[in-house]
Parts: sequence; C-alpha cells; structure tokens
Amino acid sequence: MKKGKKRTKKTKIMIGVAAVVIVCIGVIAVFGKGSGTEETSASVEAVTAEVGDVTQEVDASGTVESNETKTYFSPVNAKIDKMDFEVGDSVKKGTQLITYNLEDLEKEDQKAELNQKSGELDYENTVKKSNKAVDKQAAAAASVDELQAMVDSQEAYVYDLKEQLSQAQLDAQNDAQAQVEQAQEEAQEAAQQAKEEYEAQMEEYSENVAAAKEALTKAEAKVQECLKAKREAERAYKKDPDNSALSSALDEATYDYEDAVAAKTDAQSNLQEVKAQIPTMDTDSTAMTGGSETGTTVMVDTSDLEVAIEQASSDLAELQSELATKKAEAEADPNALTEEEKEKMKITNNLAEMETKTAKELVIEGKKGIQAEFNGVISDSKVVEGATTTQGMEMFTIKSLDNVSVDLNISKYDYDKLDEGQKAVITIGDYTYKGTVTKISRIATPNEKGAATISVSVDIDNPDDNIFIGVDAKATIHAKEAKNVVTVPVEVVNIGKEGSFCYVIEDGVIVKKNVKTGISSDTKVEIKKGLKKGDQVLTDIGDHEEGDAVTATEEKE
Repeated sequence: MKKGKKRTKKTKIMIGVAAVVIVCIGVIAVFGKGSGTEETSASVEAVTAEVGDVTQEVDASGTVESNETKTYFSPVNAKIDKMDFEVGDSVKKGTQLITYNLEDLEKEDQKAELNQKSGELDYENTVKKSNKAVDKQAAAAASVDELQAMVDSQEAYVYDLKEQLSQAQLDAQNDAQAQVEQAQEEAQEAAQQAKEEYEAQMEEYSENVAAAKEALTKAEAKVQECLKAKREAERAYKKDPDNSALSSALDEATYDYEDAVAAKTDAQSNLQEVKAQIPTMDTDSTAMTGGSETGTTVMVDTSDLEVAIEQASSDLAELQSELATKKAEAEADPNALTEEEKEKMKITNNLAEMETKTAKELVIEGKKGIQAEFNGVISDSKVVEGATTTQGMEMFTIKSLDNVSVDLNISKYDYDKLDEGQKAVITIGDYTYKGTVTKISRIATPNEKGAATISVSVDIDNPDDNIFIGVDAKATIHAKEAKNVVTVPVEVVNIGKEGSFCYVIEDGVIVKKNVKTGISSDTKVEIKKGLKKGDQVLTDIGDHEEGDAVTATEEKE
C-alpha cells in the first residue's frame, strides 16, 4: 500500500506510437481548451479488481526446542554398575541406560522377609497364650460352683460328726452319773468319796480334753492360715519368678506351713494321749463301805469319731483352699489380648508385609534399571558409573527428539495474523519440515533491541534424525487466508488520514473511493468494502486529479 500520491516504482514498456499519441492528445487537449474545441481524455494505467484467494504469510526465525523433557530419579538405593551414555548422546526408546548392583537390595529384601515372619510368629504365640489364659479362667469359673457345693457338703459332714461326738460324750457322762448315783445308794460314804474323786478327775479330764481340742483347733486354723499364705506366695512368684524377694517369701511361707502341719500333728497326738487318760471309778472303796459287789465303771470310746472329724476337717480345709484358688483365678485378669491390641499387632504385621512387598518391588525396580522412555538426547547428567545413588536422587535428563518445536519471536505487527492450528514450513539447515502453530503467548516481551515481540511455538510435524536441539531455524507460517474475495495489487491502495482509499475510473472520470481492506500477501490485498469485481483501479494518479476524464490502459510489467 502507499500513502498520498507516492508513485510506485515500476518499469513500464510503452509502445512508441502510443507515447506519441498520448503527447499529441495532451497538446490537443491543452490547445483545445483554449480554442473552445471538444476535450480529449488522457490515458492512465489501471488494474482490474478481481475475485481470488489471498494467503497471508509470516516469516520468523527461532530456536529448536524439545516439548517433552524427562528428568530421571533413582528408584532405589543402589550402586550404578553400568552407565551407557554421556551428555549430548542421542538415545533410542527402550535403550538400557542404567544397570544397578543388586547385592544390597537383595539383603534388604531378605531382612524384610525375616522381620515379617518374626512378626507373624510373635502374633501367633501371643494369641495362643492369651487364649490359654482365657480358657483357664473360664474353667476356673466353671468349677467354682461345683467346689462350693462340695465345701458346703463337707462342712455339713464335719458338723454332723462333731454333733455325734458331743452326744457320745454326753451319753457317757450321763451313764457315769447314773453309776455314781447308784453307788451312792449302796455305799454313801465310799460312793460319795469315789464320786468326788471321780468328778474331780472327770473335771480335770474334761478340761484337759477341752484344752487339747482347743490347741488342735488353733493348730488346724494355723495350718489353714499358713496354707493360704503359701498359695498366695506361690501365685505371686509364678507371676514374677525372677523376683528374689517373692522367692524368699515363698520359702518362708512353705516353712511356716510345714511347721504348722507338724504342730497340728503334735496337737492331735496330745489329744489322743489326753483322751486315753480318762478317769475310772474306785470299786474297792465301794466294796469296803457296804460289801456291795456292784461297782460300775462307764467308759465310751470316741476315738473313731475324733479321727473322722480330724480327717473331714482336713479335707474341708483343702476344699476351701482349692475353692479360694479357683475364685481368685476366675476373678483375676487373665492378661488376655484386647481387640485393640490384636488389631495393633495385625497392623504391625501388615506394615511388615508392606515393607516386604516394598523391598521386593525395589529389587524388581533395581533389576529393571533405567531405560529411555522415548527417543531423545541426554541434556544433563548428575551421576557417573560406579556412584551409589539414593532413592529419589536426580540422575539425568532426556529431551525428546520426537516431540520438538521451534520457538519464534514474532513482531507486534504480525501477532494478530496468527492463530493456533495454522500450518508452517520450517527450515533447519538444509532440511525442510512441516509444522503447526500450537501456542501463542499472550504477553509481549522486549528482545535484545528493546522491540516488543510475541513468543510463538510451532511444532515440527515430521521430525527425523536430522533434528538437533538448540539450533537456529526459520519458519514461514501460513497465516490467515481469504478465498473468493475481491483483490487488487497492494500498491494501488493508498492510505490517508481517514483510512484506505483507491482511485477508480467510473464513466471515464477519476473517482476516489474509500475502501476497507482485509488480509494481504506480498502482492495482493483483500478488499472487503468499497470495490467490486471488474472495477478499474488506477495504479498511480500521477499529475491527474479527482474528476479528470481519463482512459484506462492496462498496466504491463
């Protein structure tokens, strides 16, 4: 396009005769005006507005970049056994880049398996002990009622035996009393004396028997007390067998119990001896007083009852002790596992199992090593062969050669011509590739000269082995396109203060027409409004003015 009446530089070849004719016409026109003869129109160059296609192209240069970058991190803690690359090397997808030494990983795997097995055994053992304690408590609770019934029955039996002994002793005393009374009737003096002596002996005998029984009762009570203390010491010792104080307490309780049993035996022997010393009546005294031959001695043997009572009391004491033990077991805490403790142990075992799986997975990962996931070039490396890596450690970076683009900087005057998806031709050295606009930045940045530019990314559709990252490239973007539109050469459109306009020949006269332009190429511009197909448009108004009569002559290159 041009401003005002600036003349477009073109080389025009005009036929000589036509030139002479034009000159003559001009002379005639000048003199004709002065002489009043008819005016003759001048010839001017013009082009015809046509319907066609206009394609807008934007040229730019930039740098080849990779759209896909992969930084690899070590998946395991292991030593690099083999590393087959250097920075700048191109690699193919699937190429083995890193091989690990798996010795330490396999040891960790074995350790994890042993820890898991140990946890499982601990859980099984603890559960078995817990179940055994619970079963023992349940059995003790079940036997309490049975033992209580046996104790009640034994207590009744002992009571009955004691009642029989008391009755036998009472009957013996009654018989003795009757004999004394009968002797008194036959021989008052002798009988009275014998009675007094006998009563005195019987009183002493009864006191001795009562004292021996009391001593036996105390001895039996002492046995029960010591037995109870011994069982309590045994239970305490079983709970903490390593406690020396509890061990000493158990020994002392045992000694006390044995002493009490010995004392009980002595009391029983003493009772028998005392009972054996039961007094008898002096029949000689009765005979002397009255010559009577009816002297009577009454004796009753209760030793069997006393032995039965002793045995029954001992059995009762044992039953009572066993009942107390079972009650204590039934009421004691069995130290059974709670559901929360079981769940915690299960979680611990699950964690150990997860660690085992993780260790196995790490071994698997270590065996895999690291392979290239796509075709690319090694752009950075932070490890060397023989180095020991830690899990998550950055190792190296690959830039893809299959997914590449050219980063262009577009002038602020051209960015509005571009849209994503537009096609382009990219030139890298001696190679040409097809491309597609994939990204247009929405922020302008100044270049090294301070001019505002827009960053545009053009993907290379058909990359090959001749692509190098970071090299310069040129791109021609096929920007906007208009089809079947009115077009004119770009040089016939003028630009004034009020916008674009053209000089058109209508009815042989120059007319100025304002036009609305669209997209343009290097040679043609789209006319959206102001012109129609077939209009004759002046290429250069020259010295003419609007309203001059002219004749159109087609422009020739």
